[in-house]
Amino acid sequence: MIHVDYGCGEAMCFSDWEYVEVYKEKVVEDFYDSVSGERFSHVDVDGMLFDSVSRIMRAVSVLEKSSGDIFRAESLKCRGEMELSKEAACVVSAVSINYVELERGMVLFKVNPYVNVFYECYKAIKPLNPYKVEKTELSACFGGLNQFVDAVKKRMSSGKFKRVISAHLRSAAKNYSGLVDYIDSLFARYSRLLVLRVDFSYGKGRLDVEDYSQPSDRLDALRIVTGQIVGHRIELIDYLKNKCPELGMVGYVWKLEYGREKGHHYHMMFFLDGAKVRQDIVIAKLIGEHWNNVITQGRGVYYNCNGSKDRYKYCGVGMISYNEAEKLSNLKEKAAVYLTKADRYVSACMPDNRRSFGKGNSPKVGGRSVGRPREN
Repeated sequence: MIHVDYGCGEAMCFSDWEYVEVYKEKVVEDFYDSVSGERFSHVDVDGMLFDSVSRIMRAVSVLEKSSGDIFRAESLKCRGEMELSKEAACVVSAVSINYVELERGMVLFKVNPYVNVFYECYKAIKPLNPYKVEKTELSACFGGLNQFVDAVKKRMSSGKFKRVISAHLRSAAKNYSGLVDYIDSLFARYSRLLVLRVDFSYGKGRLDVEDYSQPSDRLDALRIVTGQIVGHRIELIDYLKNKCPELGMVGYVWKLEYGREKGHHYHMMFFLDGAKVRQDIVIAKLIGEHWNNVITQGRGVYYNCNGSKDRYKYCGVGMISYNEAEKLSNLKEKAAVYLTKADRYVSACMPDNRRSFGKGNSPKVGGRSVGRPREN
């Protein structure tokens, strides 16, 4: 697990910030080398803008609880040395991120409204980092930082912002609650489900948007890239639904994300009729190979999560029966959370209102439950 400490020690007070653990996990990108048969991981501390967003959210936690000026003259000792409070250090940490890189990243990622406020106020005021100015300039620097803090707090306390953040949280929660309802509907129809988790991506450099430094150029490239990967996802699901009846696929869910190493990639979960099929690892591998060799014509890469079940503390894949409470809990409260909760902070940005999350249709109400009769 990645440990990130910015030295301010304050707890997050952004709603549901406890799901930061899920956000951290998404920074770790898993890979599978089909030639060597080896699995490996890559860690990028600012993957999915984790470093920048974390610093800003720590500052949000401070500002929501503070009153008056955070940067005060008494921080300057008699010899001109500086000693910042923990609150001031958190704000400086947020101010000192690379906002040019953040702007470029915001072409690829949709960030939460707090990050947008910090970014917009930073562009308007341009506060300075007190550790990078001359001692004679510290007093004026503190004044600019207090002006920045006041602007951010004013924006965050406005009725308009409260409506925006409320809508953002509702939207992020909707995917999770919808996925849980979908899983419940599948188990209401089928006694056992074989659950697969496969990640689909492309070889490094195959579809690279980050080669473009200008946001406008990135957006143009993003339109081309996302058009291709959406087409590949549709083709894969159509193949599994309509050309592989022996699989007994009864449901699916997909989530598009972006990583520094993997580029655009899909986290996908497939639900197969457990009365018809077994061997989840083998089936997931076959689906992954079809992605590699047919759908992407050799450009694709996949990761078979079912083949690494021992790596998960709470395993939510494999064969699951409707009455296995622990496995169902892992599926709905761990695996489903992983697919949806990080959207509260960052999600892949899709141009032209394309979706980054989707699932199949729930079974028809009143359908006969498949499998052995259930005990009341």
